[in-house]
Amino acid sequence: MRRILVIGATSGIGRALVEAARARGYEAVAAGRRTALLAEIGGETLPLDATAPDALAKIEAAGADTVVFNAGFGERSARPDWALTEQTLRLNVLAFERVAQWALTHCETFAATASVAGLRGLEGTNGYSASKAYMINALEGYRRAARHGGFPCRYVTLLPGFVDTAMGQASAFWRCSTREAAFCILKALERGRCVAYVTPRWRWIGVLMRLMPRALFERIPLA
Repeated sequence: MRRILVIGATSGIGRALVEAARARGYEAVAAGRRTALLAEIGGETLPLDATAPDALAKIEAAGADTVVFNAGFGERSARPDWALTEQTLRLNVLAFERVAQWALTHCETFAATASVAGLRGLEGTNGYSASKAYMINALEGYRRAARHGGFPCRYVTLLPGFVDTAMGQASAFWRCSTREAAFCILKALERGRCVAYVTPRWRWIGVLMRLMPRALFERIPLA
């Protein structure tokens, strides 16, 4: 890992990851849609809309051996809202899938920020929970493709719990800072992990979520 491209780096986990990587001596390129925020970050930046037709050409031109797909969208509502769902799926599924396919033959490591929200179906998320489940399964599929097909790319599934961002609001007990999340992600990349919970304590919560019987899980309101 020498040169890292972080897609979705204008704020939150992505921005903290760029800062942490640069502090550890890596070349880190911050990519995102909001050019004013990219200017604040400084260093090498890449204006990028991951859903745009020219996204892959820009990503390839960045010449990174490690690509982190941190771009994501999610917004809750009391009732399903198709406009929000469509926006979620365009970025979290379609844009992600396009870059993940490209990575198979173009970079050494591809990591993507999924979520523990993708471990079970959650109400009121306008496709967010389902999109993260898609990412989790897609990344596992690509790991199998790389292993059995002899492709060089390592696929890494990042599973944050609540992080102190606009999308991760919860009590202080459950939240971690973006700086702490970035540290966990960078450590996972450096150590060659394939799946990393952010922070590690969410691994046990993830186990409980997976093992909880459907009849019990569906009775617990999470909206």
